[in-house]
Amino acid sequence: MSIIDPLKSSASAKRLRRTPEEARELILDTAQALIARGGPEGLRLQDIAAEAGISHPLILHHFGSRAGLVRALARRAAAALRDRLIAAMSAPNFSLEEQIGQVFDALRDGLAQTLSWLAATEPDGGESGETMIMREIIDTLHARRTAAAPPDATISREDTEWRVFLVTFAAFGDALYGAPLRRSAGLPETDDTDRRFRLWLAALLRQSL
Repeated sequence: MSIIDPLKSSASAKRLRRTPEEARELILDTAQALIARGGPEGLRLQDIAAEAGISHPLILHHFGSRAGLVRALARRAAAALRDRLIAAMSAPNFSLEEQIGQVFDALRDGLAQTLSWLAATEPDGGESGETMIMREIIDTLHARRTAAAPPDATISREDTEWRVFLVTFAAFGDALYGAPLRRSAGLPETDDTDRRFRLWLAALLRQSL
């Protein structure tokens, strides 16, 4: 028979007490981690609750339903991608290679899978407007390219758009299917393989300048 120390039990309860915002973030963090491990199709509320150490009703309290959770998760992921990429492109000392690396890194760890849900569940962008993040990213990059160009040079906005789309498509594909594609091609799953592909993509973009 075990004896429970009431003081330790009380201290543990206090450590687990969370604000509503902390609880929401915990649920979203856990859901994204599960998506990264098993894909979005297998995401179940009971699995999130078990992984996070919370109750199933608490998830429903904060998000209303599984669909509500998916929308909140996708919108947060879209905002996170926007903030990371705009911060990277606004940094004055970031090279083209570093910017491409930021895009590829930002879409890993479940973010690409989560964003694909946004397109599937809210193809029109819903009420949040988060699917307009590409416009903000393009605006930021185009402003930087224009400011860095020689006085007599004209930078086409369409050219900036195609560059952003190319890198984003490549980064999405890498995050979602890169590992099996590399294996099917007999390429080693190493950091050096990633690095060399990103350098090749940067060189390709430089050639078209």
